[in-house]
Amino acid sequence: MNKRIAAIMLTAIMLMTSCSQTTPTTGTGSSGEQTGVLVNHMTQTELQRSSQTDFRLLDHPWESRMNTGDTTDFTVFKDKVCFVPNIGAVVYGEPVFNAFPPEGYDGGSGTVVFLHVDQKTGETTPEELSFDDYDDLKSKLRAEYDGCIASGYPKVPADEEYDCLIKLYDAVIEGSAEQIDGSLLDEYLDFYYSGGARNKDSYYWEMDDKAVEAIKDSISEYHIYDGELDMSFVVHVTTPPSYDKQKMYPALVMTDAVWRFDDVTSLYDLMSKGSADPQYLITIGFEYDVDGWDNEVRGNIFCNRKKEFLDFITDNMMPYLGGQYRIDYGASTLFGHSQGGVFAHYAAFNYDRYENRPFGNYIIASPVFWTPYFTGVSDYPQYRNEYGFFDRNDTYGNNIFIAFGDAEDADYEDSFGGNDSTTEGVAHLAERLDSHGVTTYKVKSYSSNHYRYVPAMLMEYVQNKV
Repeated sequence: MNKRIAAIMLTAIMLMTSCSQTTPTTGTGSSGEQTGVLVNHMTQTELQRSSQTDFRLLDHPWESRMNTGDTTDFTVFKDKVCFVPNIGAVVYGEPVFNAFPPEGYDGGSGTVVFLHVDQKTGETTPEELSFDDYDDLKSKLRAEYDGCIASGYPKVPADEEYDCLIKLYDAVIEGSAEQIDGSLLDEYLDFYYSGGARNKDSYYWEMDDKAVEAIKDSISEYHIYDGELDMSFVVHVTTPPSYDKQKMYPALVMTDAVWRFDDVTSLYDLMSKGSADPQYLITIGFEYDVDGWDNEVRGNIFCNRKKEFLDFITDNMMPYLGGQYRIDYGASTLFGHSQGGVFAHYAAFNYDRYENRPFGNYIIASPVFWTPYFTGVSDYPQYRNEYGFFDRNDTYGNNIFIAFGDAEDADYEDSFGGNDSTTEGVAHLAERLDSHGVTTYKVKSYSSNHYRYVPAMLMEYVQNKV
């Protein structure tokens, strides 16, 4: 062999080594998961365009997209109670329109107007409530909301509206409610109800900056490029308390990072208290200059290009992170909610097509099999037979947890278009799994609408309570 050929072969071996990080794992899984190594299939271009960076999340880098000439900082509404007497209020970011406190209310007697809304016609009927003191008012407001629930109004929104209203009264009595101009309230409501007016729907990631600041030394930020999708994802890895890099931990991988950082801090706190086993918390989000709230953006990845996204997670991201962390893949979990739940379902029944098998567990939360971002894709009908998984395999052994809110169908009842509602889709999925003899799945209903149960569900999950 001449020296030129030998040099070429040596170069090729070096390139293969750089593109094929391998990570040992003792995860056994239960349905043939790979238990030795994951092979990194990233191309040289993908590797070159991926890196760990400074932790930028607390700098709110997405705010650079808000260059619209409007300098209003809507984030301030998340942290306080803003009040326009007899007109409206915003309580920690949530609008309130009912039973406003009298101006200057100090906890004594008075009257308020409670608006009853007909769920079918949308018409409102005002009722004047007289009360002796604040305790009497709270009792009467609670009775009014209980009456709304009895007449068909979903329990979770009703309870949350009541809680929000009480927070407003508490702030007014304490003198901590900030009276604002009605035009500023209108501007915020326009922004809130348009899903983010003036192209600012993801003006913040849902997180408590102080809570994130407290654990920032445990969080690493990566920007990982995928050639198939021709886009980068921002990925955060939070190591567990008392992290020992020589030890192996499972990972909880969560899509929709824009909504998950409050969960990261809550789950980290559980681990700190010893209430949950130590594990990596990994979030996958769109880059900061992409609107992670936009359902069209999400639908393109979770529904239309779900195969390429699963390729990215399975063959690129998980082995890439495996080069930095010792991950117990067989005990690791992939979580997705809503359109992310559609994707988690796809991932759970297509893992067998891959050499790498980085998950032994899946959480399919409120899968919206009815969303037009999914019903229009070419392989849509295949979800009803789990993408042919049981044509290719005799059994299924991975663990699947399916969750949904018992009141969520009402949120989208005009959108189903003759398809299964969310709860019907879950029921039919369970029936199909039963028909194939699958015993490694569980379904749980929460007293909630489409999304509010998710933080509590994740907390239960990491505490092994579901």
